[in-house]
Amino acid sequence: MPIHDGAPLGWQERALAVREACLGWLPLGGLLARMADPVVRRWMRRSGTPYVGEIEAIARDLGRPGIWLLHGAYLFGCTALADEGPDGPRLRRTLDWPFPGLGRLVEVVRQRSGAGDYLNVTWPGFVGVLTAVAPGRFAASINQAPMRRRWRTPLPLWLDYVLNALGGLRGSGRLPPEHVLRQVFETCASFDEAQKMLEATPVARPVLFMLAGCRAGERVVIEREETSARTYSDETVFAN
Repeated sequence: MPIHDGAPLGWQERALAVREACLGWLPLGGLLARMADPVVRRWMRRSGTPYVGEIEAIARDLGRPGIWLLHGAYLFGCTALADEGPDGPRLRRTLDWPFPGLGRLVEVVRQRSGAGDYLNVTWPGFVGVLTAVAPGRFAASINQAPMRRRWRTPLPLWLDYVLNALGGLRGSGRLPPEHVLRQVFETCASFDEAQKMLEATPVARPVLFMLAGCRAGERVVIEREETSARTYSDETVFAN
């Protein structure tokens, strides 16, 4: 798995390959991207995220529809487990969603911040943080929260997904969860600081955060809705 500082040469080709892995299998993926991009772009600007300029630059450089759409999703956060290892807590992660080729495009980017460097496990062209580790501070990951269901049968599953997404896109003043997690890595010096920020920062959509520190027992699951949080220190595992 490549580890590098900043965007390496050829990142555009790899970023377009990520786009193809996520949207290429959809029968109307191109049409969906063209329709959704303006909606997500307007929502991002209303959210107050400090990273909207980075997304604008990436979308401009790649010149293909779907870049904004993919920045509005975080369903690529898959099964995660925090447990105790021989040297302290550890965070384990797997990519188990069926997006052919997406796993081969994962890279590790060393990012610098005022709170210290951190390693972001990510994809080319993605500005948020889904999984990362800050040596000597903490590690954290994101999982998509269970969907709000309106029907008891599985048939309207995709309709629920669309309605939930539209509900989130109508809001303003609350950051996407993956941007909140990036801010945590950029500003928090300790496990305790990270936990408080993940519990208190308003988020645009429900999300599950997993946080692991450096000392024994520093493991929590934080279930977030837009302005509320529930924190658990046992059974620190997500599967979806």
